[in-house]
Amino acid sequence: MAQKDGVAWSIFDTRIAGIARQFEDFRDADAIGAIIVADTVSILANKLGIPTPRLSKTILSVSDAKPNRFVVTFDRTWSDLAPLTPPYLAVKVIGALFQIHGGLVVDHAARLLDNMGETIAHLFAVGGVACSISGTKASGYLSGNGLLTAFACGFIAGTAAANAALE
Repeated sequence: MAQKDGVAWSIFDTRIAGIARQFEDFRDADAIGAIIVADTVSILANKLGIPTPRLSKTILSVSDAKPNRFVVTFDRTWSDLAPLTPPYLAVKVIGALFQIHGGLVVDHAARLLDNMGETIAHLFAVGGVACSISGTKASGYLSGNGLLTAFACGFIAGTAAANAALE
């Protein structure tokens, strides 16, 4: 939500699109032109209005990532994943709070808040147990969005917990 105009981009390749096409909502998004396709990073950057060096660096950082303390989950690391290959695809992601999953209110660092809005020391909530960004029903929900928020908020919570441990 902190991105310019509240917009982010989910970028993937044809391998991932092939998996996502199993879902009707993805096929519907593709049918209406919501999926942007480009043969190179620079063409994709131009279509998305993102500086080419920034997008190139991001795509390379995922492709070249080495295991580290933040990206190891159940013995799987970024380096276990296949790098993105052209053509690249992208879909606009805009967050909106339509409903609450789980109901636990958290702050910007995924720290659990009490009824007075104060953080509860050493307690974090992410994924389906935390208030989250979702749609009003299954339609409009693109596959992977739940994992996207769980992973991103988990990373935020892990970083906050690590920083708190260093204090």
